[in-house]
Amino acid sequence: MSAPESLQRQLLAEALQLSRQVETGLAELARQERLRDIGQKLQGFAHPLQRDRLDLTAIPLPVRQTFVKAALLLSRYPQVGGLNWQGSLRSPTLSQYQPDRIPPTLLAEESLAQLGQLFDLPDSYLDELTEVLAKVDRRIERRRRVIQAVLEEMKVPGQTAIVFQHLFGAVPMPAQALNWVATEMQIFFCIHYAQGCLYSDDEQGKSCFELWNRLSPEDRDQLQQFLTELERFSYGKFDRFPVFGPCDPSRIDYAWCDRIAQKTGSSWAEVIQVLSQSVSIIPSQKAEAFLVHDIWGHHWQLLLTEFAADYNLLATCGEALRAGETAYTSEGPLSCRNLFSVVGDRVYLDQERSRLFFQGEVQQRLGLLFTHLIGEMLADAAEFKFAWDYPQQIAQLQSSSVFAHTPTKLDLSLTDIDFLFLEVLRPLLEMSLSALTETPLEADLLADWAAAGGPSLELRTSLKQALAEMYQVFLAEYNATYLPTLTGDVGLFTKLVSNLLYLQNAINQLYTDAEAAAELPFQDLLLLFVGCYCSSDSYAEFWAIDDVLAAYFLPCWQRLFDWHRAQTS
Repeated sequence: MSAPESLQRQLLAEALQLSRQVETGLAELARQERLRDIGQKLQGFAHPLQRDRLDLTAIPLPVRQTFVKAALLLSRYPQVGGLNWQGSLRSPTLSQYQPDRIPPTLLAEESLAQLGQLFDLPDSYLDELTEVLAKVDRRIERRRRVIQAVLEEMKVPGQTAIVFQHLFGAVPMPAQALNWVATEMQIFFCIHYAQGCLYSDDEQGKSCFELWNRLSPEDRDQLQQFLTELERFSYGKFDRFPVFGPCDPSRIDYAWCDRIAQKTGSSWAEVIQVLSQSVSIIPSQKAEAFLVHDIWGHHWQLLLTEFAADYNLLATCGEALRAGETAYTSEGPLSCRNLFSVVGDRVYLDQERSRLFFQGEVQQRLGLLFTHLIGEMLADAAEFKFAWDYPQQIAQLQSSSVFAHTPTKLDLSLTDIDFLFLEVLRPLLEMSLSALTETPLEADLLADWAAAGGPSLELRTSLKQALAEMYQVFLAEYNATYLPTLTGDVGLFTKLVSNLLYLQNAINQLYTDAEAAAELPFQDLLLLFVGCYCSSDSYAEFWAIDDVLAAYFLPCWQRLFDWHRAQTS
Protein backbone atom coordinates (compact mmCIF):
# COMPACT_ATOMS: atom_id res chain seq x y z
CA MET A 1 0.00 0.00 0.00
CA SER A 2 2.23 2.82 -1.25
CA ALA A 3 1.24 6.43 -0.64
CA PRO A 4 -0.53 8.06 -3.59
CA GLU A 5 1.02 11.03 -5.39
CA SER A 6 -0.08 14.54 -4.48
CA LEU A 7 -1.80 15.22 -7.85
CA GLN A 8 -3.58 11.89 -7.67
CA ARG A 9 -4.88 12.65 -4.16
CA GLN A 10 -6.03 16.11 -5.21
CA LEU A 11 -7.97 14.79 -8.21
CA LEU A 12 -9.48 11.90 -6.26
CA ALA A 13 -10.54 14.25 -3.45
CA GLU A 14 -12.30 16.49 -5.96
CA ALA A 15 -13.93 13.48 -7.66
CA LEU A 16 -15.18 12.23 -4.30
CA GLN A 17 -16.65 15.64 -3.48
CA LEU A 18 -18.34 15.85 -6.89
CA SER A 19 -19.77 12.33 -6.53
CA ARG A 20 -21.48 13.46 -3.33
CA GLN A 21 -23.24 16.35 -5.02
CA VAL A 22 -26.59 16.23 -6.75
CA GLU A 23 -27.12 19.23 -9.01
CA THR A 24 -29.72 20.29 -11.56
CA GLY A 25 -29.63 22.13 -14.85
CA LEU A 26 -26.38 23.76 -15.96
CA ALA A 27 -24.72 23.02 -12.61
CA GLU A 28 -25.27 19.30 -13.16
CA LEU A 29 -23.82 19.44 -16.66
CA ALA A 30 -20.75 21.25 -15.31
CA ARG A 31 -20.35 18.67 -12.53
CA GLN A 32 -20.52 15.80 -15.01
CA GLU A 33 -18.05 17.45 -17.37
CA ARG A 34 -15.58 18.05 -14.53
CA LEU A 35 -15.88 14.42 -13.39
CA ARG A 36 -15.16 13.23 -16.93
CA ASP A 37 -12.17 15.57 -17.11
CA ILE A 38 -10.83 14.20 -13.80
CA GLY A 39 -11.38 10.63 -15.00
CA GLN A 40 -9.35 11.40 -18.12
CA LYS A 41 -6.47 12.83 -16.07
CA LEU A 42 -6.51 9.85 -13.66
CA GLN A 43 -6.06 7.33 -16.48
CA GLY A 44 -2.34 8.01 -16.26
CA PHE A 45 -2.17 6.42 -12.81
CA ALA A 46 -1.96 2.83 -14.01
CA HIS A 47 0.45 -0.08 -13.92
CA PRO A 48 2.01 -0.91 -17.30
CA LEU A 49 0.60 -4.15 -18.71
CA GLN A 50 3.00 -7.06 -19.07
CA ARG A 51 2.66 -8.08 -22.71
CA ASP A 52 5.68 -10.36 -23.01
CA ARG A 53 5.25 -14.09 -22.66
CA LEU A 54 6.55 -15.34 -19.32
CA ASP A 55 7.99 -18.64 -18.18
CA LEU A 56 5.64 -20.49 -15.86
CA THR A 57 8.12 -20.09 -13.03
CA ALA A 58 7.63 -16.30 -13.27
CA ILE A 59 3.88 -16.62 -12.70
CA PRO A 60 2.92 -17.37 -9.07
CA LEU A 61 1.11 -20.65 -8.54
CA PRO A 62 -2.04 -19.05 -7.00
CA VAL A 63 -2.39 -16.90 -10.13
CA ARG A 64 -2.07 -19.94 -12.42
CA GLN A 65 -4.57 -21.88 -10.33
CA THR A 66 -7.10 -19.05 -10.40
CA PHE A 67 -6.70 -18.53 -14.14
CA VAL A 68 -7.39 -22.19 -14.92
CA LYS A 69 -10.35 -22.21 -12.53
CA ALA A 70 -11.83 -19.14 -14.24
CA ALA A 71 -11.25 -20.65 -17.70
CA LEU A 72 -13.12 -23.82 -16.75
CA LEU A 73 -15.96 -21.99 -14.99
CA LEU A 74 -16.40 -19.82 -18.08
CA SER A 75 -18.30 -22.65 -19.78
CA ARG A 76 -21.07 -22.21 -17.16
CA TYR A 77 -21.28 -18.43 -17.58
CA PRO A 78 -23.82 -18.23 -20.46
CA GLN A 79 -26.36 -20.46 -18.67
CA VAL A 80 -25.94 -18.64 -15.37
CA GLY A 81 -26.47 -15.35 -17.25
CA GLY A 82 -29.37 -14.49 -19.51
CA LEU A 83 -28.71 -16.35 -22.75
CA ASN A 84 -32.23 -17.85 -22.81
CA TRP A 85 -34.36 -15.05 -21.43
CA GLN A 86 -38.09 -14.54 -21.88
CA GLY A 87 -40.83 -12.26 -20.60
CA SER A 88 -43.68 -9.88 -21.22
CA LEU A 89 -41.43 -6.80 -21.19
CA ARG A 90 -39.40 -5.94 -24.27
CA SER A 91 -35.72 -5.34 -23.52
CA PRO A 92 -33.53 -4.03 -26.34
CA THR A 93 -30.35 -4.52 -24.30
CA LEU A 94 -31.03 -8.12 -23.25
CA SER A 95 -32.17 -9.08 -26.74
CA GLN A 96 -28.83 -8.01 -28.23
CA TYR A 97 -26.40 -8.86 -25.42
CA GLN A 98 -24.01 -11.69 -26.27
CA PRO A 99 -21.40 -13.22 -23.95
CA ASP A 100 -18.05 -14.38 -25.34
CA ARG A 101 -18.42 -17.52 -27.42
CA ILE A 102 -17.04 -20.57 -25.60
CA PRO A 103 -14.90 -22.65 -28.01
CA PRO A 104 -15.06 -26.48 -28.03
CA THR A 105 -11.52 -26.61 -26.62
CA LEU A 106 -12.75 -25.25 -23.27
CA LEU A 107 -15.88 -27.41 -23.31
CA ALA A 108 -14.07 -30.70 -23.88
CA GLU A 109 -14.00 -33.16 -20.97
CA GLU A 110 -10.23 -33.46 -21.18
CA SER A 111 -9.66 -29.69 -20.93
CA LEU A 112 -9.20 -29.80 -17.16
CA ALA A 113 -6.31 -32.26 -17.35
CA GLN A 114 -4.78 -30.44 -20.32
CA LEU A 115 -4.94 -27.03 -18.67
CA GLY A 116 -3.55 -28.51 -15.48
CA GLN A 117 -0.55 -29.74 -17.42
CA LEU A 118 -0.27 -26.51 -19.43
CA PHE A 119 -0.07 -24.41 -16.25
CA ASP A 120 1.83 -27.03 -14.20
CA LEU A 121 -0.79 -27.37 -11.47
CA PRO A 122 -0.62 -29.96 -8.67
CA ASP A 123 -2.83 -33.04 -9.03
CA SER A 124 -4.41 -32.21 -5.68
CA TYR A 125 -5.64 -28.87 -7.07
CA LEU A 126 -7.08 -30.54 -10.16
CA ASP A 127 -9.01 -32.90 -7.88
CA GLU A 128 -10.29 -29.87 -5.99
CA LEU A 129 -11.34 -28.21 -9.26
CA THR A 130 -13.23 -31.35 -10.29
CA GLU A 131 -15.25 -31.12 -7.08
CA VAL A 132 -15.82 -27.37 -7.53
CA LEU A 133 -17.18 -27.85 -11.06
CA ALA A 134 -19.46 -30.69 -9.96
CA LYS A 135 -20.78 -28.58 -7.06
CA VAL A 136 -21.43 -25.63 -9.37
CA ASP A 137 -23.32 -27.86 -11.81
CA ARG A 138 -25.51 -29.25 -9.03
CA ARG A 139 -26.35 -25.74 -7.80
CA ILE A 140 -27.15 -24.55 -11.32
CA GLU A 141 -29.49 -27.47 -11.95
CA ARG A 142 -31.25 -27.09 -8.60
CA ARG A 143 -31.88 -23.39 -9.18
CA ARG A 144 -32.97 -23.95 -12.77
CA ARG A 145 -35.61 -26.47 -11.66
CA VAL A 146 -37.06 -24.13 -9.03
CA ILE A 147 -37.23 -21.11 -11.35
CA GLN A 148 -38.75 -23.16 -14.16
CA ALA A 149 -41.46 -24.47 -11.81
CA VAL A 150 -42.38 -20.91 -10.81
CA LEU A 151 -42.41 -19.76 -14.44
CA GLU A 152 -44.73 -22.61 -15.41
CA GLU A 153 -47.27 -21.26 -12.93
CA MET A 154 -46.78 -17.65 -14.05
CA LYS A 155 -47.50 -18.57 -17.67
CA VAL A 156 -50.95 -19.88 -16.81
CA PRO A 157 -53.42 -17.09 -17.77
CA GLY A 158 -54.32 -14.96 -14.76
CA GLN A 159 -51.68 -16.51 -12.48
CA THR A 160 -48.87 -13.93 -12.59
CA ALA A 161 -50.43 -11.72 -9.91
CA ILE A 162 -51.17 -14.78 -7.76
CA VAL A 163 -47.54 -15.94 -7.97
CA PHE A 164 -46.52 -12.38 -7.06
CA GLN A 165 -48.56 -12.65 -3.86
CA HIS A 166 -47.08 -16.06 -3.07
CA LEU A 167 -43.69 -14.38 -3.20
CA PHE A 168 -44.35 -11.01 -1.56
CA GLY A 169 -47.41 -11.49 0.62
CA ALA A 170 -50.96 -10.17 0.30
CA VAL A 171 -50.02 -7.08 -1.70
CA PRO A 172 -53.00 -5.68 -3.69
CA MET A 173 -50.96 -5.42 -6.90
CA PRO A 174 -53.23 -5.14 -9.97
CA ALA A 175 -52.46 -7.77 -12.60
CA GLN A 176 -52.40 -5.01 -15.25
CA ALA A 177 -49.42 -3.40 -13.49
CA LEU A 178 -47.20 -6.49 -13.71
CA ASN A 179 -44.71 -7.29 -16.45
CA TRP A 180 -41.84 -9.71 -16.04
CA VAL A 181 -38.47 -10.77 -17.41
CA ALA A 182 -36.95 -14.15 -16.60
CA THR A 183 -33.85 -16.20 -17.34
CA GLU A 184 -33.24 -19.82 -16.44
CA MET A 185 -31.99 -18.57 -13.07
CA GLN A 186 -33.81 -15.31 -12.22
CA ILE A 187 -37.19 -13.59 -12.32
CA PHE A 188 -37.70 -9.82 -12.41
CA PHE A 189 -41.15 -8.34 -11.90
CA CYS A 190 -41.31 -5.01 -13.73
CA ILE A 191 -43.72 -2.41 -12.34
CA HIS A 192 -44.22 1.15 -13.56
CA TYR A 193 -43.98 3.06 -10.28
CA ALA A 194 -42.35 6.10 -8.70
CA GLN A 195 -42.58 7.69 -5.24
CA GLY A 196 -44.78 4.87 -4.04
CA CYS A 197 -47.44 5.23 -6.78
CA LEU A 198 -48.33 3.18 -9.85
CA TYR A 199 -48.54 5.08 -13.10
CA SER A 200 -48.20 4.65 -16.86
CA ASP A 201 -47.16 6.85 -19.75
CA ASP A 202 -49.85 7.93 -22.19
CA GLU A 203 -49.33 8.40 -25.93
CA GLN A 204 -47.96 11.90 -25.35
CA GLY A 205 -45.47 10.61 -22.79
CA LYS A 206 -47.31 12.16 -19.87
CA SER A 207 -47.85 10.31 -16.60
CA CYS A 208 -51.26 8.68 -16.25
CA PHE A 209 -52.61 7.50 -12.89
CA GLU A 210 -55.85 5.88 -14.07
CA LEU A 211 -54.96 2.43 -12.73
CA TRP A 212 -53.81 3.87 -9.40
CA ASN A 213 -56.96 5.95 -9.00
CA ARG A 214 -59.18 2.90 -9.54
CA LEU A 215 -57.78 1.27 -6.39
CA SER A 216 -59.58 1.65 -3.08
CA PRO A 217 -57.97 4.03 -0.55
CA GLU A 218 -57.08 1.04 1.64
CA ASP A 219 -55.36 -0.76 -1.25
CA ARG A 220 -53.54 2.42 -2.25
CA ASP A 221 -52.19 2.86 1.29
CA GLN A 222 -51.00 -0.76 1.49
CA LEU A 223 -49.48 -0.69 -1.97
CA GLN A 224 -47.76 2.64 -1.37
CA GLN A 225 -46.17 1.28 1.78
CA PHE A 226 -44.92 -1.76 -0.15
CA LEU A 227 -43.54 0.28 -3.07
CA THR A 228 -41.86 2.79 -0.75
CA GLU A 229 -40.17 -0.05 1.12
CA LEU A 230 -38.60 -1.23 -2.15
CA GLU A 231 -36.45 1.91 -2.23
CA ARG A 232 -35.35 1.79 1.41
CA PHE A 233 -31.80 0.63 2.26
CA SER A 234 -31.44 -2.18 4.77
CA TYR A 235 -28.54 -4.46 5.59
CA GLY A 236 -30.92 -7.43 5.44
CA LYS A 237 -31.08 -7.12 1.65
CA PHE A 238 -27.39 -8.03 1.39
CA ASP A 239 -28.41 -11.52 2.50
CA ARG A 240 -30.35 -11.74 -0.79
CA PHE A 241 -27.26 -11.34 -2.95
CA PRO A 242 -27.07 -11.04 -5.93
CA VAL A 243 -30.45 -9.31 -6.49
CA PHE A 244 -30.55 -7.51 -3.09
CA GLY A 245 -34.29 -7.67 -3.64
CA PRO A 246 -37.51 -7.53 -1.65
CA CYS A 247 -38.24 -11.27 -1.70
CA ASP A 248 -38.04 -11.62 2.08
CA PRO A 249 -38.15 -15.29 3.21
CA SER A 250 -40.57 -14.33 5.99
CA ARG A 251 -43.16 -13.13 3.43
CA ILE A 252 -43.03 -16.11 1.07
CA ASP A 253 -46.04 -18.44 1.12
CA TYR A 254 -44.61 -21.51 2.82
CA ALA A 255 -47.38 -23.88 1.67
CA TRP A 256 -46.81 -22.81 -1.92
CA CYS A 257 -43.04 -23.25 -1.48
CA ASP A 258 -43.65 -26.75 -0.18
CA ARG A 259 -45.60 -27.49 -3.36
CA ILE A 260 -42.71 -26.17 -5.49
CA ALA A 261 -40.28 -28.23 -3.43
CA GLN A 262 -42.22 -31.45 -4.02
CA LYS A 263 -42.52 -30.67 -7.71
CA THR A 264 -38.77 -30.09 -8.15
CA GLY A 265 -37.36 -32.63 -5.73
CA SER A 266 -35.82 -29.84 -3.66
CA SER A 267 -36.08 -29.23 0.04
CA TRP A 268 -38.39 -26.52 1.33
CA ALA A 269 -35.36 -24.56 2.62
CA GLU A 270 -33.65 -24.76 -0.78
CA VAL A 271 -36.71 -23.32 -2.52
CA ILE A 272 -36.88 -20.43 -0.04
CA GLN A 273 -33.18 -19.68 -0.54
CA VAL A 274 -33.35 -19.82 -4.34
CA LEU A 275 -36.37 -17.51 -4.49
CA SER A 276 -34.99 -14.93 -2.04
CA GLN A 277 -31.75 -14.73 -4.06
CA SER A 278 -33.27 -14.90 -7.55
CA VAL A 279 -36.54 -12.92 -7.59
CA SER A 280 -36.65 -9.14 -7.64
CA ILE A 281 -38.80 -6.12 -8.49
CA ILE A 282 -37.59 -3.26 -10.66
CA PRO A 283 -39.26 -0.07 -11.95
CA SER A 284 -40.19 -0.90 -15.55
CA GLN A 285 -39.35 2.64 -16.71
CA LYS A 286 -35.76 2.01 -15.50
CA ALA A 287 -35.57 -1.65 -16.53
CA GLU A 288 -32.67 -1.13 -18.92
CA ALA A 289 -30.58 0.28 -16.06
CA PHE A 290 -30.97 -2.99 -14.11
CA LEU A 291 -31.53 -5.98 -16.38
CA VAL A 292 -28.13 -6.43 -18.04
CA HIS A 293 -26.32 -5.23 -14.92
CA ASP A 294 -28.03 -7.76 -12.65
CA ILE A 295 -28.53 -10.69 -15.04
CA TRP A 296 -25.13 -10.70 -16.75
CA GLY A 297 -23.20 -8.72 -14.17
CA HIS A 298 -24.17 -10.13 -10.79
CA HIS A 299 -25.80 -13.55 -10.94
CA TRP A 300 -22.66 -15.44 -11.97
CA GLN A 301 -20.98 -14.05 -8.85
CA LEU A 302 -23.38 -16.08 -6.69
CA LEU A 303 -22.66 -19.41 -8.37
CA LEU A 304 -19.08 -19.05 -9.65
CA THR A 305 -17.39 -17.17 -6.76
CA GLU A 306 -17.47 -17.20 -2.96
CA PHE A 307 -18.81 -13.64 -2.67
CA ALA A 308 -22.06 -14.83 -1.07
CA ALA A 309 -20.31 -15.68 2.21
CA ASP A 310 -19.14 -12.08 2.61
CA TYR A 311 -22.57 -10.72 1.69
CA ASN A 312 -24.13 -12.93 4.38
CA LEU A 313 -21.83 -11.27 6.92
CA LEU A 314 -22.45 -7.83 5.43
CA ALA A 315 -26.16 -8.35 6.10
CA THR A 316 -25.46 -8.38 9.86
CA CYS A 317 -22.58 -5.89 10.16
CA GLY A 318 -24.90 -3.06 11.17
CA GLU A 319 -25.94 -4.86 14.33
CA ALA A 320 -24.68 -3.73 17.74
CA LEU A 321 -21.49 -5.27 19.13
CA ARG A 322 -21.89 -8.46 21.12
CA ALA A 323 -19.48 -10.13 23.53
CA GLY A 324 -18.86 -12.98 21.10
CA GLU A 325 -17.77 -10.69 18.24
CA THR A 326 -14.38 -12.06 17.24
CA ALA A 327 -11.57 -10.25 15.44
CA TYR A 328 -8.71 -12.15 13.83
CA THR A 329 -5.59 -10.29 14.89
CA SER A 330 -1.84 -10.68 14.52
CA GLU A 331 -1.93 -12.51 17.87
CA GLY A 332 -4.80 -14.82 16.95
CA PRO A 333 -8.59 -14.70 17.44
CA LEU A 334 -9.74 -12.15 20.00
CA SER A 335 -13.35 -11.79 21.10
CA CYS A 336 -14.89 -8.64 22.50
CA ARG A 337 -15.45 -10.30 25.90
CA ASN A 338 -11.67 -10.90 26.13
CA LEU A 339 -11.08 -7.14 26.34
CA PHE A 340 -12.47 -7.01 29.88
CA SER A 341 -11.59 -8.48 33.26
CA VAL A 342 -13.39 -8.28 36.61
CA VAL A 343 -11.95 -7.92 40.08
CA GLY A 344 -14.65 -7.73 42.73
CA ASP A 345 -17.09 -5.06 41.61
CA ARG A 346 -14.59 -3.37 39.29
CA VAL A 347 -14.33 -3.91 35.51
CA TYR A 348 -10.97 -3.30 33.83
CA LEU A 349 -10.30 -2.74 30.11
CA ASP A 350 -7.14 -4.05 28.42
CA GLN A 351 -6.29 -1.14 26.15
CA GLU A 352 -3.66 -2.99 24.10
CA ARG A 353 -6.09 -5.82 23.38
CA SER A 354 -8.71 -3.24 22.52
CA ARG A 355 -6.44 -1.73 19.88
CA LEU A 356 -5.73 -5.16 18.41
CA PHE A 357 -9.43 -6.01 18.40
CA PHE A 358 -10.34 -2.75 16.68
CA GLN A 359 -7.70 -3.14 13.98
CA GLY A 360 -8.66 -6.76 13.28
CA GLU A 361 -12.37 -6.01 13.29
CA VAL A 362 -11.91 -3.04 10.95
CA GLN A 363 -10.00 -5.21 8.48
CA GLN A 364 -12.74 -7.85 8.54
CA ARG A 365 -15.47 -5.29 8.03
CA LEU A 366 -13.59 -3.48 5.27
CA GLY A 367 -13.05 -6.85 3.59
CA LEU A 368 -16.83 -7.04 3.26
CA LEU A 369 -16.84 -3.54 1.74
CA PHE A 370 -14.12 -4.60 -0.71
CA THR A 371 -16.20 -7.60 -1.80
CA HIS A 372 -19.10 -5.26 -2.55
CA LEU A 373 -16.87 -2.80 -4.41
CA ILE A 374 -15.36 -5.55 -6.54
CA GLY A 375 -18.73 -7.17 -7.17
CA GLU A 376 -20.28 -3.91 -8.36
CA MET A 377 -17.22 -3.07 -10.43
CA LEU A 378 -17.38 -6.42 -12.23
CA ALA A 379 -21.11 -6.01 -12.84
CA ASP A 380 -20.46 -2.57 -14.35
CA ALA A 381 -17.82 -4.05 -16.65
CA ALA A 382 -20.13 -6.89 -17.72
CA GLU A 383 -22.84 -4.32 -18.48
CA PHE A 384 -20.29 -2.36 -20.53
CA LYS A 385 -20.04 -5.27 -22.99
CA PHE A 386 -23.30 -4.01 -24.49
CA ALA A 387 -21.76 -0.56 -24.97
CA TRP A 388 -18.60 -2.17 -26.39
CA ASP A 389 -20.58 -4.17 -28.96
CA TYR A 390 -23.17 -1.45 -29.70
CA PRO A 391 -21.47 1.92 -29.10
CA GLN A 392 -24.27 3.80 -30.85
CA GLN A 393 -26.79 2.44 -28.33
CA ILE A 394 -25.01 3.27 -25.05
CA ALA A 395 -27.88 5.51 -23.94
CA GLN A 396 -30.21 2.50 -23.79
CA LEU A 397 -28.36 1.27 -20.68
CA GLN A 398 -29.74 4.26 -18.75
CA SER A 399 -26.57 4.38 -16.62
CA SER A 400 -26.44 6.93 -13.83
CA SER A 401 -22.64 7.14 -14.22
CA VAL A 402 -20.89 9.86 -16.20
CA PHE A 403 -18.36 7.21 -17.28
CA ALA A 404 -20.60 5.43 -19.78
CA HIS A 405 -17.66 4.90 -22.14
CA THR A 406 -15.45 2.95 -19.69
CA PRO A 407 -15.98 -0.54 -18.23
CA THR A 408 -15.66 0.60 -14.60
CA LYS A 409 -17.41 3.62 -13.12
CA LEU A 410 -15.25 5.74 -10.83
CA ASP A 411 -18.12 7.95 -9.66
CA LEU A 412 -20.35 5.00 -8.66
CA SER A 413 -17.50 3.27 -6.83
CA LEU A 414 -16.67 6.45 -4.92
CA THR A 415 -20.32 6.77 -3.94
CA ASP A 416 -20.32 3.17 -2.65
CA ILE A 417 -17.15 3.77 -0.64
CA ASP A 418 -18.43 7.04 0.74
CA PHE A 419 -21.61 5.41 2.02
CA LEU A 420 -20.46 1.98 3.15
CA PHE A 421 -17.06 2.81 4.66
CA LEU A 422 -18.59 4.43 7.72
CA GLU A 423 -21.67 2.21 7.71
CA VAL A 424 -19.71 -1.01 8.19
CA LEU A 425 -17.64 0.62 10.97
CA ARG A 426 -20.63 2.23 12.71
CA PRO A 427 -21.02 -0.40 15.51
CA LEU A 428 -17.37 0.21 16.48
CA LEU A 429 -17.75 3.97 16.59
CA GLU A 430 -21.29 4.65 17.76
CA MET A 431 -21.41 4.67 21.54
CA SER A 432 -24.84 4.45 23.17
CA LEU A 433 -24.53 4.19 26.95
CA SER A 434 -27.28 4.99 29.44
CA ALA A 435 -27.63 4.65 33.18
CA LEU A 436 -31.18 3.43 32.58
CA THR A 437 -30.78 0.76 29.89
CA GLU A 438 -28.29 -1.92 28.83
CA THR A 439 -26.73 -2.36 25.40
CA PRO A 440 -26.57 -5.91 23.96
CA LEU A 441 -22.83 -5.97 24.78
CA GLU A 442 -23.51 -5.03 28.41
CA ALA A 443 -26.19 -7.69 28.67
CA ASP A 444 -23.82 -10.35 27.31
CA LEU A 445 -21.00 -9.42 29.66
CA LEU A 446 -23.22 -9.17 32.71
CA ALA A 447 -24.63 -12.60 31.89
CA ASP A 448 -21.06 -13.93 31.74
CA TRP A 449 -20.31 -12.51 35.17
CA ALA A 450 -23.66 -13.17 36.83
CA ALA A 451 -23.40 -14.33 40.43
CA ALA A 452 -26.15 -15.98 42.47
CA GLY A 453 -27.65 -12.63 43.39
CA GLY A 454 -26.97 -10.97 40.04
CA PRO A 455 -24.40 -8.23 39.18
CA SER A 456 -24.18 -5.43 41.70
CA LEU A 457 -24.99 -1.82 40.87
CA GLU A 458 -21.31 -1.00 41.38
CA LEU A 459 -20.30 -3.65 38.78
CA ARG A 460 -22.87 -2.37 36.30
CA THR A 461 -21.62 1.21 36.71
CA SER A 462 -17.99 0.15 36.40
CA LEU A 463 -18.81 -1.76 33.20
CA LYS A 464 -20.31 1.37 31.64
CA GLN A 465 -17.13 3.25 32.47
CA ALA A 466 -15.00 0.48 30.92
CA LEU A 467 -17.16 0.51 27.79
CA ALA A 468 -16.80 4.28 27.50
CA GLU A 469 -13.03 3.78 27.77
CA MET A 470 -13.17 1.09 25.05
CA TYR A 471 -14.96 3.46 22.67
CA GLN A 472 -12.36 6.14 23.41
CA VAL A 473 -9.62 3.68 22.39
CA PHE A 474 -11.58 2.78 19.24
CA LEU A 475 -12.10 6.44 18.37
CA ALA A 476 -8.39 7.24 18.86
CA GLU A 477 -7.43 4.37 16.51
CA TYR A 478 -10.02 5.50 14.00
CA ASN A 479 -8.79 9.11 14.08
CA ALA A 480 -5.17 8.00 13.72
CA THR A 481 -5.60 5.66 10.74
CA TYR A 482 -9.09 5.29 9.31
CA LEU A 483 -10.61 8.76 8.81
CA PRO A 484 -12.52 8.70 5.48
CA THR A 485 -10.75 11.71 4.00
CA LEU A 486 -8.38 12.24 1.08
CA THR A 487 -6.81 15.35 2.60
CA GLY A 488 -4.42 15.63 5.52
CA ASP A 489 -2.22 12.71 6.50
CA VAL A 490 -2.30 9.66 4.23
CA GLY A 491 -4.48 7.10 6.00
CA LEU A 492 -6.03 3.81 4.99
CA PHE A 493 -9.00 5.49 3.29
CA THR A 494 -6.69 7.42 0.97
CA LYS A 495 -4.77 4.24 0.11
CA LEU A 496 -8.06 2.38 -0.43
CA VAL A 497 -9.32 4.94 -2.96
CA SER A 498 -5.91 5.09 -4.65
CA ASN A 499 -5.76 1.31 -4.98
CA LEU A 500 -9.31 1.31 -6.34
CA LEU A 501 -8.15 3.72 -9.05
CA TYR A 502 -5.26 1.46 -10.06
CA LEU A 503 -7.56 -1.57 -10.13
CA GLN A 504 -10.15 0.22 -12.26
CA ASN A 505 -7.51 1.44 -14.68
CA ALA A 506 -6.10 -2.10 -14.99
CA ILE A 507 -9.58 -3.51 -15.73
CA ASN A 508 -10.34 -0.68 -18.16
CA GLN A 509 -7.08 -1.21 -20.07
CA LEU A 510 -7.46 -4.97 -20.28
CA TYR A 511 -11.18 -5.05 -21.06
CA THR A 512 -10.70 -2.74 -24.05
CA ASP A 513 -7.41 -4.33 -25.19
CA ALA A 514 -7.00 -5.49 -28.78
CA GLU A 515 -7.00 -9.10 -27.55
CA ALA A 516 -10.68 -8.66 -26.68
CA ALA A 517 -11.47 -9.16 -30.38
CA ALA A 518 -9.73 -12.55 -30.54
CA GLU A 519 -11.53 -15.84 -31.15
CA LEU A 520 -10.84 -17.02 -27.60
CA PRO A 521 -12.89 -15.55 -24.71
CA PHE A 522 -11.15 -12.58 -23.17
CA GLN A 523 -13.49 -10.04 -21.57
CA ASP A 524 -15.70 -12.54 -19.72
CA LEU A 525 -12.64 -14.53 -18.67
CA LEU A 526 -11.08 -11.35 -17.26
CA LEU A 527 -14.13 -10.74 -15.05
CA LEU A 528 -14.29 -14.35 -13.84
CA PHE A 529 -10.57 -14.26 -13.05
CA VAL A 530 -10.97 -11.16 -10.85
CA GLY A 531 -14.03 -12.67 -9.13
CA CYS A 532 -12.29 -15.99 -8.44
CA TYR A 533 -9.06 -14.33 -7.29
CA CYS A 534 -10.87 -12.09 -4.79
CA SER A 535 -13.13 -14.83 -3.42
CA SER A 536 -11.29 -16.06 -0.35
CA ASP A 537 -9.91 -12.99 1.46
CA SER A 538 -11.11 -9.76 -0.11
CA TYR A 539 -9.21 -7.53 2.31
CA ALA A 540 -5.81 -9.01 1.41
CA GLU A 541 -6.60 -9.59 -2.26
CA PHE A 542 -7.96 -6.09 -2.86
CA TRP A 543 -4.47 -4.67 -2.30
CA ALA A 544 -2.89 -7.17 -4.72
CA ILE A 545 -5.35 -7.66 -7.58
CA ASP A 546 -4.34 -4.54 -9.55
CA ASP A 547 -0.70 -5.71 -9.69
CA VAL A 548 -1.74 -9.28 -10.47
CA LEU A 549 -3.89 -8.19 -13.42
CA ALA A 550 -1.22 -5.92 -14.88
CA ALA A 551 1.63 -8.40 -14.47
CA TYR A 552 0.09 -11.78 -15.21
CA PHE A 553 -3.29 -11.76 -16.95
CA LEU A 554 -2.03 -11.28 -20.50
CA PRO A 555 0.82 -13.81 -20.16
CA CYS A 556 -1.68 -16.40 -18.82
CA TRP A 557 -4.16 -15.64 -21.59
CA GLN A 558 -1.42 -15.84 -24.25
CA ARG A 559 -0.45 -19.29 -23.00
CA LEU A 560 -4.11 -20.34 -23.13
CA PHE A 561 -4.45 -18.89 -26.63
CA ASP A 562 -1.38 -20.80 -27.88
CA TRP A 563 -2.85 -24.03 -26.49
CA HIS A 564 -6.21 -23.28 -28.12
CA ARG A 565 -4.57 -22.64 -31.49
CA ALA A 566 -2.59 -25.87 -31.22
CA GLN A 567 -5.79 -27.80 -30.44
CA THR A 568 -7.67 -26.37 -33.42
CA SER A 569 -4.91 -26.38 -36.05
